[in-house]
Amino acid sequence: MFYFVIAIKSIFERRRQYKSLFAVCAVGVCIMLCALMVTDGMVKSMNEKARQYYGGDLQFMGGHHLEKPLDEAVEEEKIIKECLGNRKDITIIKRFNHDADDDSYYFEGTSVRQRAIIGVDFESEKVLFDKFTFVEGSYHPGEYEDTVLLSEPVARKLGCHVGDSILYVCEDDNDYINTIEVVLTGIFQDASVFGMYTSYITYDTLMRALDREPEIDRISFYYENGSPSKREQLKLQESLEAKFNMYPFGIDKKAFYKDFKYERDKSINKWCLIPLESNVSDLKLLVQALKLIVAAIVIMLVIIISVGISSTYRVIVIKRSLESGTLRAIGMKSSGIMKLFISEALVLLLSGCLTGFIFSAIAVKIASIFDLSFISGFDLFLTGGHLIADFNPLKIAGYVAIIIVTTLVSVLFTLRKLVRISPVGAITATT
Repeated sequence: MFYFVIAIKSIFERRRQYKSLFAVCAVGVCIMLCALMVTDGMVKSMNEKARQYYGGDLQFMGGHHLEKPLDEAVEEEKIIKECLGNRKDITIIKRFNHDADDDSYYFEGTSVRQRAIIGVDFESEKVLFDKFTFVEGSYHPGEYEDTVLLSEPVARKLGCHVGDSILYVCEDDNDYINTIEVVLTGIFQDASVFGMYTSYITYDTLMRALDREPEIDRISFYYENGSPSKREQLKLQESLEAKFNMYPFGIDKKAFYKDFKYERDKSINKWCLIPLESNVSDLKLLVQALKLIVAAIVIMLVIIISVGISSTYRVIVIKRSLESGTLRAIGMKSSGIMKLFISEALVLLLSGCLTGFIFSAIAVKIASIFDLSFISGFDLFLTGGHLIADFNPLKIAGYVAIIIVTTLVSVLFTLRKLVRISPVGAITATT
């Protein structure tokens, strides 16, 4: 504490000399933390959209469809709950995902084709739809039986609003064109690859429109407190293997579809547990590219801060050789001088990092104010149209610690030479 008190007083008295070092540290840390928090927020937003689209973190699928009505997949659900340990924080979601190759919505002479029509029970999926950003209405069906949720871009193209009746036109398994009238109860803000041409329709309505016996094609598990770890996923796979004939864990959904499509013995029904990562494998490259860019920025800033501070500090320390020699002359040991200068550097770094963190928090808060949904394709990384940073205290502390340790090590080599100077040598060097 003694050395820190002297260090603070010394920095304050020599603030003109140290202001450039402080600025380098603060600006560097601010840029680094902004890049980290914004990137983590973008990835988190993308993962959350994927969780909403796929109904959760894990999908349990049967080789030839589950072929069960929404309210009759009781046996499978009971076994799954046991495998999950009957945890209350995991919501089991049953859906039917219809690939809408030629399906469209019509309203007042305008039509918009869809990519996917998802049959859902809105009430049982409350935990998911509560996280949607609605610009109009909500997911509550109210007094209507046949309801649908559309994305804002699709609703805008159709020119419809909440409460309007729109026509859903689809092709059933017998190649007949069927139509059914549905009521728009909610318009959600999402123009990403997951949400723009995806609509959510009442399960019973979709089954009637497709003229097929009620069935679901997947059961999803939504972990309310965050995605499960790899260890948890493998443990669940092991529990399911004891009850079902399972595919290997992590199988790509395309490979799964291909396998059961050409399987000759249709009496054998195999199941698979598909993690979210396998569903978004195409987006992994994009995420990895983002992380590489951020890593490059972080490495560059660490080098700039470490080299900049250590080189400038070297000049400052050399100019203070007389002070060092005087301290040695009055009895201070070399280790004491080392501690004094290290304390100054540490105080400087801590104050600079703290200032950088404060300004980075302000910067990302300001950035989150602006609605960026007008940028084509960028909505995948936005939450409600806004860029929301993700604050991870452990990660931030880790990167700041790297900067501090790296810089102190660089400064340490400079100080080792300084403390070896004798009092006479220090006086000679400054005269």
